[in-house]
Amino acid sequence: MRLLPVLLSLATCAGVYAQDSLKYRRHDLALTIGRTDSSAVRTSYLNVGLLGGAARLHGFQLNAMTSFAGREMHGVQLSGLSSVAMNMRGVQLSAFSNVSLSPFRGLQLGGVTNISRGVGGGMQLSVLANISSKVMRGAQLGTYNYADTLRGWQIGLANVCMEHPHGVQLGLVNYSRDTVAHKIGLVNINPKTKVDFMFFGGNSSKINAAFRFRNRSTYSIVGAGTHYMGLDEKFSGALYYRLGQYFNLGRRWSLSADAGFFHIETFQHNSADKPERLYSLQLRANVDYRLNDNIGLFASAGYGFTRYYEHNRKYRNRAIVEAGLTFAYNRGGLKSRASDDETEAGVADSVSIYAFDNPENMKKRPWKAAAEAVGINVLVNCFDRFVLCEDFAKVNLSSIKENFKTGFVWDNDQFSTNLFAHPYHGGLYFNAARSNGLSFWESAPYALGGSLMWELACEVEPPAINDLMATTIGGICIGEVTHRVSNLIYDDRERGMRRFLREFAGALVCPIRAFNRILSGDAWRVRHDYYKYHDYSRIPVDFTVSVGDRYLADEGGLFRGEHNPYVDLWLRYGDAFNGEESKPYDYFTANVTFGLSGNQPLISSVHLLGKLWGVNFYDEDEMTAVFGLFQHFNYYDSEAVKEGTSRVPYRISEAASFGPGLIYRFPKVGNVGRMEQRLFLDAILLGGSLSDYYNVIDRDYNMGSGFSAKAQTVLEFPRFGKFTLNADFYSIYTWVGYEGKDLENTDPLHLNVQGDKSSAALLVVNPRLQVYLRKNWSLDLFASYYMRETRYKYHDNVRSETFEVRMGLSYSF
Repeated sequence: MRLLPVLLSLATCAGVYAQDSLKYRRHDLALTIGRTDSSAVRTSYLNVGLLGGAARLHGFQLNAMTSFAGREMHGVQLSGLSSVAMNMRGVQLSAFSNVSLSPFRGLQLGGVTNISRGVGGGMQLSVLANISSKVMRGAQLGTYNYADTLRGWQIGLANVCMEHPHGVQLGLVNYSRDTVAHKIGLVNINPKTKVDFMFFGGNSSKINAAFRFRNRSTYSIVGAGTHYMGLDEKFSGALYYRLGQYFNLGRRWSLSADAGFFHIETFQHNSADKPERLYSLQLRANVDYRLNDNIGLFASAGYGFTRYYEHNRKYRNRAIVEAGLTFAYNRGGLKSRASDDETEAGVADSVSIYAFDNPENMKKRPWKAAAEAVGINVLVNCFDRFVLCEDFAKVNLSSIKENFKTGFVWDNDQFSTNLFAHPYHGGLYFNAARSNGLSFWESAPYALGGSLMWELACEVEPPAINDLMATTIGGICIGEVTHRVSNLIYDDRERGMRRFLREFAGALVCPIRAFNRILSGDAWRVRHDYYKYHDYSRIPVDFTVSVGDRYLADEGGLFRGEHNPYVDLWLRYGDAFNGEESKPYDYFTANVTFGLSGNQPLISSVHLLGKLWGVNFYDEDEMTAVFGLFQHFNYYDSEAVKEGTSRVPYRISEAASFGPGLIYRFPKVGNVGRMEQRLFLDAILLGGSLSDYYNVIDRDYNMGSGFSAKAQTVLEFPRFGKFTLNADFYSIYTWVGYEGKDLENTDPLHLNVQGDKSSAALLVVNPRLQVYLRKNWSLDLFASYYMRETRYKYHDNVRSETFEVRMGLSYSF
């Protein structure tokens, strides 16, 4: 790890160019052809390499990771991850993200996002998101488009623009803070739009929930309903869209009429009387009566024409009668939220309050740490052997000798054991060292040593190479995160029940550290100095807990899935742009999701990202950019949906992964309080994905190695909320297959395969919207789309996709 900064220093052409008040520091791993003018500003005509930087570009930039133009860019930028220009006139093409820090003239074409401080004349095209803030003249084409000001076109599924948006929005959902923009879409929203939540029932769709958007004289309704038109022996449902006209008869009464399209899922196999899917065209007349400013009643009567999709024959026509309640959306409840940049100040000026300044805590105890790592293995082995009576734990000298003779193989333990439990176990070894005063790098060998001891001496089964990798590398990641999180919990000033709860929570997060606190007496010792374990003024922390309901679809079915409650923990630790706090994991992010359902795993996802090393390669004009080396741990797990098909929706793992990354923080402009872009390219040493054919002992997944690429865009609107868009792509290759082996006569424990010989492409897209409510509370809307395409060498290829949706309440600490 330490070699990378040295290589960068040797290969970097670093300079300071001054013209007026602008200073630009350039890190360049590329071949450059250009000239330097009389003011010492270098103009590049050609810049080709890995990480390219040019003070001024008049020509062509092609770089494997990122292309950066500090002053101006006239020409073409191409890059594997991202292209960044201060002042762009030309074309930017990249696999993930393009950035222009001033209104550009030209074309941005990105695989995930385009970000610009305006479009002076040109176009932004991307698969997911286009972002332009302050005066956008041109066109945006993508799934999601945001412009602070608009005088052009937005074409996408969701379009948002703010101030004086003269122009056109074309999409499913269009929002503007002005009534001037022309909107063509299913749902059109402006400040005068009245939004109602509708809850009603009837003889067509029995139970319904919908949103109604009323503009000057028209309205649209988007909703979902259950048990459609008598198809209620099993659950059935419909998604629908209605468009209509209304007339106010007074302050409380209104009449309306609308036409709607309904998509119906019956979950039956196709038959003459109960098809799998239907559609319906429906007409309604409605009368509304408002009880007060927030609650109303309504009744509807109409007629529906329901038909088959396949041959368009009539299924059923019938009259419709419905009644229900409406609840007005109250914008007055939204409050300003402090920026994420605001952090808790230190409690006192004196450093004597911090435990890491305590001379006693500075002592290193490597032999005690080693004894505890050995003790962990002995204790776990004895529990497995004498309490659980597991055969694999009945070790002796002969089994140890046989393990050394056999060597390492690929084992067949279940997904959660191999790719979460083993990394967690490795974290215990790592924390035995960390809690005894050793540093990050000094603690890493303990994870390796503890894993080697377990594999060779604590099981009668052959040692597993995948366990060694996951326990060591994944254990380092989990161990450092849990060690630092426990620092946030402990406070030695506390007494009584508050102290007990802190010690108990610390033991849940990091049990080995809690054990050492008991041995030393720190678990109950009350201090008036050296009592605080984290300095929030140096390393800020944002922590959010979200609780709600998750819908997990079965093979992508809109209603064929299951609901279960969930708890999400989100943590952002440190500031990625703080060059002074640069030790490993002084910046990391963590997200853990617990599924509270007996049918799904307790731990459904774990996402950890830690910065091992980084350097700020640009810090001017309110923009900061960081290049670094990051460690990744990603884990997705699910079980087959209850009463659905037997197919597991998804399983994805990235237990051991490292790679370079870029993090950009852009200036605050317009209504955007914080805007960040994060890009990562990683080598996966050990990963896993679902298998459609391999099923030996407890394994139904393939292991392998490969690479991953990730992009994350964060937009925070201080008075409204925060929008985050993640796109992760994994490519995992399974090299060692079972094909050609004598399966009938081979002991499965010695099969020694990664799974089916294959290559799996895995795409995960996560949009998340937090709408700020009162104080620290937020409404949390989160969705995930999973797509897997596995190409097998000896079997038919398989493509699988599904999704999940979450809605809950969040509290930020």
